[in-house]
Amino acid sequence: MRRFSCQVCGTEASFMSAECDNCGSALGFFSHDGQLRPLQSMHTAGYTTAGTGDDLWWRCLNFAWGCNWMLNADRGAVWCASCRLTRGRPDDSSIDAVLAWSTTEQEKRRLIFQLWTLHLPIGPRAVDGTGGVVFDLVYLPDSEGVTGHRPGVVTIDLREVDDRFREAARVHFGEPDRTVLGHLRHEIGHHFWTRLVDQNDAIDEFRSLFGDERLDYQAALERHYQHLGRPVPDTHVSGYATAHPSEDWAETFAHYLHLRDGIETVDAYGLDRPTSHPDSLRSMLQRWHRITAAVNEINLGLGHARPYPFVLTPQVQTKLDFVHRCVQRATGSD
Repeated sequence: MRRFSCQVCGTEASFMSAECDNCGSALGFFSHDGQLRPLQSMHTAGYTTAGTGDDLWWRCLNFAWGCNWMLNADRGAVWCASCRLTRGRPDDSSIDAVLAWSTTEQEKRRLIFQLWTLHLPIGPRAVDGTGGVVFDLVYLPDSEGVTGHRPGVVTIDLREVDDRFREAARVHFGEPDRTVLGHLRHEIGHHFWTRLVDQNDAIDEFRSLFGDERLDYQAALERHYQHLGRPVPDTHVSGYATAHPSEDWAETFAHYLHLRDGIETVDAYGLDRPTSHPDSLRSMLQRWHRITAAVNEINLGLGHARPYPFVLTPQVQTKLDFVHRCVQRATGSD
């Protein structure tokens, strides 16, 4: 993530800030150019701000629930580019559900912005239901779990926001890590498989590395859940990645997004120096090893568990390199 500050007083600000903690200036995130800017109120007409000409801007209709993204008033939209991708929200009568939805939307905005930064297009589906992607953020307390993906639809179980539920699920499934953002990155990985692999003539190399995605998916999942707790083989980034080639891709893709976000943040704060060929995956992995080793030690020194419990074996690094090359080919960044 990039580094942001209040342009009025220079105080550090968060990507999700709607007000400066120091001077109280109203802030808004302008997704078209990735800038966090101070807002000048125009009463009920909206806002203006330096750097956007004479345009009039509105806050997203979900501002009351934590969204700080802005919309150009001339376009007549009421929801920002991120919120428009979500179909509905929980009923206001369920406070826990609404709070969980608001938290998940914050994580989703981070995902959307990262994908744009990597030049990976993500937008709403067409009227006929083709192309693009939508998000269903659902709260079903009595269900067994609904997080998943089907073509063009990412579904997130809002119970994942609850620390107790998420930790119980993490322990049950033998996962080293489980986060809402991790779920979002994993499920969007399924969405991008078609564009990055299938539509880019990379299917043969994919199958040589990950396996044949045409294998019976449901049967593979059933086998996986019958053998929970097995050691993770060197060939996979996580236990769930062993379930099916499609899940191996999604887990590896999510890990690639973790790596890219972490390195971008470190660069923004000047905490590590890029090596030669900074855009090569080999260079990124070298830096990532240094960064995560330091982060783990800092957390241990504070009495917390290691936040990065993964080991990137040579086999996993080869898969990450495949993801990296797929992204480069699709975005013209070779």
